[in-house]
This record gives sequence, structure tokens and C-alpha cells, in this order.
Amino acid sequence: MLAFRLTGLPDSRLPLYLYCVGTQEEKVLHRPDGFPVYQLFLSRGGEGQFRIPGKGTWTMGAGQLFVVEPGVAHEYVPHSKSKGELGYIGIGGASVGSVLQSAGLLQIEPYHISGFEIVWSRMTNLWHALDQGATEMWNTSTLIYQLILDIARSKILSDVGSGGIRSSKVQDRPVAHSNRDSDPAKDALIRAVALMHTHYQDDLLLKHVADAVGYSVQHLNRLFHQHYDVTGHQYMQRLRLQKASEWLDKHPRASVREAAETIGMEVNYFIRMFKREFGETPGKGIKHRNQLQMEKDLTNS
Repeated sequence: MLAFRLTGLPDSRLPLYLYCVGTQEEKVLHRPDGFPVYQLFLSRGGEGQFRIPGKGTWTMGAGQLFVVEPGVAHEYVPHSKSKGELGYIGIGGASVGSVLQSAGLLQIEPYHISGFEIVWSRMTNLWHALDQGATEMWNTSTLIYQLILDIARSKILSDVGSGGIRSSKVQDRPVAHSNRDSDPAKDALIRAVALMHTHYQDDLLLKHVADAVGYSVQHLNRLFHQHYDVTGHQYMQRLRLQKASEWLDKHPRASVREAAETIGMEVNYFIRMFKREFGETPGKGIKHRNQLQMEKDLTNS
């Protein structure tokens, strides 16, 4: 266990600063007034329930992260038979909210992250960095930023493996991590996936992605085959179709053409690929959604 450590007064010159860090055996945590800074909770080996009044209650298990914003009341109750460790990192600074938002980490629920032990080791590095004294707060700020980047990259891989792309053929099998050596192939694959998630609406070709990560198309395809059992092109197409399906869920009265335009596909091609991926045409799905919406409207009225 890493004892609770508080850094003291923050340095206002830092866009990100470490407020506190530590770990504890799982125990009840009750904060009706919230916390003064953003908190990152990491669950290692245990399980419990996080509750935010007025928003919901979620089960948090091993290998998951939960981010709580400042001033938000919350409580954590471990399961009675759960034996684990809960890590916590308090982060302040003028830029922390925008950085976490840009990294896609501000979700109102716990979520799995790939390579959890790497992220956990980053947290312990922060704890040990405090031994260098307050004069090294600038270095600590750099470590915080690196931690956020690691979590963001790991989350992208976990999102795919946990249903970010609804296909039984796409599975998350990340490259084994190492604390000592960086894996160039793993880093290239993570960057490639991140680019696809960022630019799925653009006219993005696999060649563009390969050039951006410094690999040939053939080599990049081998990496996708190794970890997801699909080619890079198939991965990108399934991502686009999944995004279109999610968009249709949120816009039940939209047209097939509008859905195709959101992902940059020609309409007829989009219809064929959508049916191949999900077993029904997008038009049939729209009709079903409209019917459900009408029934809901009648019920409410």
C-alpha cells in the first residue's frame, strides 16, 4: 500500500499539478461535499459500488478507472467479500478539465483500461516522485500528463474489445506491456487506432494511417490481423458502421442518407455494408426506431 500523500499548496504556474496520491485497502468512502480537484480512482483486484447522488450507481471491478469531477458528491462501498486495492490520484490545475475531456476520460461511469498495470506503475511513479521535494513539481506535472496519455491510449484499445465495434470477429488482444522497454509495434497500432477513431468521418485511407505511424500498409495490416483478426481496412470500416449505428440510435427520425453522410460513405455502398455487418438494412432499423418512438409518444400522451 502507498500511504496517502498530499503535495501541499499548488503551483499556479502549472496547468496540471498533483494534489494527492496513494492507495488503500478497499473501504467505505463517503464524500457528501465532493473533493476539491479531479480524482482518478483505479481498482486493482477488488470490486465495489460507486454512487453519485442524482446520477447513478455503478459496479467498479478490477482493472477499471473512474474519474470524478471536483465538488461532486460521491461514495464508494466495497463488496463484503472483495479483497483489493483502490488507488487514487488528485489532479488540479487550470487545464486539467480540458485535458481530461480531450483525452475522452470524463465519462460518468467506470470503464476498463487495457494495460492496467502500466497505468498503476505510473501512479506509483508519481508517489515516489514526491520524495524529490516540492522543487520538482514541474517534473511531477510532466508525469501526470504522461499518465493521462497512457490511460487515453489504453482506453481506446479497451473500448474496441468491450463493444466499441459490435462484431464477434473483433477482439481486443493487446500486445504484452513492458515496464522497461517501449514496443514500437504496439505504439504504432495504438496511434493507428486513435487516428481512425478521430478521423472516421473524413476521407481517411489506410495508406494515410500507415504513413502517419511510420509503417507500410502491409506491416500495419499484419498488426491488425495479429491483435484484432481483421485487416486495417476492415477495422476502419466496422468502426464507421458502428458510429453510424450509434448516430441512428440517437437520431431515430434521421434518413439513411444522413447516416451515410456522417461517416463519409456513398449511400448504396453504406446500405450494403450495413446489412452485411448488422444483418438488416439501416432503413429497416430506422423504421423500427420510428415505431418505438411513436409508441413511446402515445404512451406519454
